[in-house]
Amino acid sequence: MKRIPRIDVLLALILFALNVALTYPLFLPGDTPYRDSIEGGYAGMARFVNAHPSPWGWNPLQYCGLPTQFLYVPGLLYVVWLLPGDPVYTYKLLTATLACLGPVTFYFCFFFFTGSRLWAFLTALGYTFYSPVYGLIQAADKDRGLTYLPWRLHVYAKYGEGPHNAGLTLMPLAWIAAWRTATVGQYQEIFVLAVLMAAITLTNWIAGLALAITCLLLMVSGFGRPGFKLSRIILAGVLAYGFACFWLTPTFIHTIAFNWPADAFNYKLQNTQYVLIGWYVGGLVGLCLLLRFLKWPFWETFLALAVAAFSYPVMMHYSFGIDMIPESRRYAIEFELFLVAALGSFFQFTANGNNRVRHFCAVIAAIAFLAGGASQIRSYLTQPRAQFLPIAAEQTTEYKAAKWLADQKPQGRVLVSGGLRFRLNSWFDVAQAGGAFESGLRNRTPVHFSYHIRTGTGSNPGMDVVESVRELKALGVEYVVIHGRGSSEHYRDYKNPEKFEGVLDRVYGETDDVIYRVPFRSLAHAIHPEEEPQHAFRDSLQKYVEAIDNATRPKLKVTWIDTNRVKIDGDISAGMLISLQVSHDPGWQAKSGGKPVAVEKDTLGFIKLRATGPVELEYKGTPEQRGFAFLSVLTWAGSIGMLWKNRG
Repeated sequence: MKRIPRIDVLLALILFALNVALTYPLFLPGDTPYRDSIEGGYAGMARFVNAHPSPWGWNPLQYCGLPTQFLYVPGLLYVVWLLPGDPVYTYKLLTATLACLGPVTFYFCFFFFTGSRLWAFLTALGYTFYSPVYGLIQAADKDRGLTYLPWRLHVYAKYGEGPHNAGLTLMPLAWIAAWRTATVGQYQEIFVLAVLMAAITLTNWIAGLALAITCLLLMVSGFGRPGFKLSRIILAGVLAYGFACFWLTPTFIHTIAFNWPADAFNYKLQNTQYVLIGWYVGGLVGLCLLLRFLKWPFWETFLALAVAAFSYPVMMHYSFGIDMIPESRRYAIEFELFLVAALGSFFQFTANGNNRVRHFCAVIAAIAFLAGGASQIRSYLTQPRAQFLPIAAEQTTEYKAAKWLADQKPQGRVLVSGGLRFRLNSWFDVAQAGGAFESGLRNRTPVHFSYHIRTGTGSNPGMDVVESVRELKALGVEYVVIHGRGSSEHYRDYKNPEKFEGVLDRVYGETDDVIYRVPFRSLAHAIHPEEEPQHAFRDSLQKYVEAIDNATRPKLKVTWIDTNRVKIDGDISAGMLISLQVSHDPGWQAKSGGKPVAVEKDTLGFIKLRATGPVELEYKGTPEQRGFAFLSVLTWAGSIGMLWKNRG
């Protein structure tokens, strides 16, 4: 690879420094003033991985337990693990840095494909200051909140979209690598593209899907052009999966694919979606044929197709409330990137040469651009940064409740909702029935029961409370936190925040933030087979809850030796079962008296054991995880060997 000229390094540094200077509060320690942000959820994952880095371990702190692999994709989490310092603050610094590097990679991409350093820099400056999304989408304009930030940084600061922004920052480098792969074709280019593909997908799966779409558009735009070979990009894609398959196993992909629609505001693929997808594909094919007929250059063709590809689902969501694909609105930052790039290319085309008509068009477009963006640029430059300075976590309602819970050293779990469920594990190692990333769950019982408890079901409030208490006990919950209508917590997502008043013991109350204690004995219980719930619905829990509440039965003691090993002690009569309120997974292995014990799955998705003495369980991962890890190691080793062979 050629050395980057000093002028490009200087311009890149100017862009980065400008972005940092304009958004420096994002780099400061403390909690975001946007209380609906989920950044704490990602930071909590990074904190856990920093302490327990095995990718094939177990996390007992969220959703009644889940494999570390299913927490999230690992890219940012393991970069934080490699870096020194407090993992929560390191995560913040890392994501803020990557977000501010977005215009830098945008500059290099625009310059690479156009050859114009001036227009690349001017367009990157426009990307730094100006968000056309605010002018096109009224809902986005109303969502600005405390201060003005370009939309890509707004969704990062307000909603915690750090991983998505990180993937977006890497994407322009992948487009450069894809073009070089298809046109140069040496193994070094294929390797670099594969690494970037793997890195983006392992950073954020939304960005990974966007990358797949853009690579397909890039291949279509380049097809048939001299020296452009699609097979090389396809080979890089296969190689990228080999690099990433240690995490992206078939089970992981299957789990995400089938959970994501449910977690994306209950997205359903129905006739409307089929029609929209049909128009989408047909429109892109028609536009591509038209541009090829008009003999548009590669870069302009790619931009036009990309603007169309991302504007369609985004505008369908914001204009008509219809999601063609799950979470269509989240692709607005890709749409904006391509729209700004297209505007930059248009300015470059109209300003160059001696054609007066083109010059006139350039002037009119520049006036329109300045009229639309002047207020944004002025606000961005002059607004007081104090509006989005971080606040000390200790001052927040969420932290005070979390600190109280941690001080109690609960043996059971806690049920927290809203912003606290995202932030809790970024502060304390307190096991909760919720968590931060539901699309990785194979046991959905904690999600369903938590939803029932918060919202209630049916028309009988008294029965709803009874059934909610049963669900709390079935989840092994010892404390439940409710943020009432007067709380400063953002979500306040209990339909009836007073539902447990007089039913459970109130043990904490500050303003309208209340903690109740749920009667709790243990996470493991000796039950008769007929007491096991027959299905995973709240109306089947009565016998089960009566059994785990039965004080005449021996109490089973649960001891976590470490995050991967748990021991159960106590007397169990022959013919009884051990119900352990920990999510079942094929990676669990158990022994009693030195002999293997089958680890079964009950109807709630928890562990069921048949043993009469102490039991030790250990999470060792699955053969699939080890097999694909071995395949990934072979892929990396073979690729590095090929690089060595083709060096020079």
